[in-house]
Amino acid sequence: MDPKQLRALNQCHRDILRDLDIDKQFLLSLYIDNLITEAQSKDIEHETSRRAKASKLLEVLPRRGPSIFPQFVNKLRRDYSWIAGKLDTEYEKAQKEMPKDINSKLIDVINNQLCPLVYGVDDQNSLLPSETHPGHLVNQLSDTVHTLQYRSYRALGISTRDPATTYMSLPRLIDRKVHSLQNSFNEMKSSLSEEKKKTKTNVPVDKKSTKEVTKMKKELDKMKEANKKLESSLKGKNKKIQSLSCENLTLQTQNRHLQDRVEELEKEAMVYHRGAMITEWRM
Repeated sequence: MDPKQLRALNQCHRDILRDLDIDKQFLLSLYIDNLITEAQSKDIEHETSRRAKASKLLEVLPRRGPSIFPQFVNKLRRDYSWIAGKLDTEYEKAQKEMPKDINSKLIDVINNQLCPLVYGVDDQNSLLPSETHPGHLVNQLSDTVHTLQYRSYRALGISTRDPATTYMSLPRLIDRKVHSLQNSFNEMKSSLSEEKKKTKTNVPVDKKSTKEVTKMKKELDKMKEANKKLESSLKGKNKKIQSLSCENLTLQTQNRHLQDRVEELEKEAMVYHRGAMITEWRM
């Protein structure tokens, strides 16, 4: 049954349970007119009370299709005209009210579910007023769904021009993206594992290199110590050289003084010798 028929049937639910007497003859007529199947007729007949049988019938009828409703109403007109009349009235009311109800419910779904999903809860510009025309409502619904599709594809890194993805549902596309990310993650994990193994393999080489570096550092420290000793030794030798230089200067000065003294003594000796020769010559 369609929603309007179901609504009319639900509105008359109490009346049917209260007044409808389902006997074997009534069930047979329903079966002959193909309103119910033989199995359904037996299920209803197996119920122990009149009210239970009516309840079972109301459970079966909605699953029999939209053509069953007018046939059931006509079946009630002869013996249960007040129920048939109320069903007609409720159905007419449902026909008048359902478009407004559907329009209102669609606006509610768009504003409270679809728009927050697509534009976010803080976007008030995308919300529809309560008196939106059905034509505009359909266009707005189509645009919002299209925007959702575009943003979903963009978030998943999928091109809307790819024909392979056009025929896939959004859950399948998300599932495919998740699998792709998982594969990438597993590849990265495997690559890191291989690098880790290589690093572990190279550990002995690194230890050997570390030993060589330590040995070179020790040799360098020894060379620094030897260099310090050489510098200290050079400083001591420089001091000795300076001391010897000073002594040399002193000796040179003393030597000059001695040479001058020798020259003076030689001059005095010459003068004395001349004087002695003159004295002998005079004698």
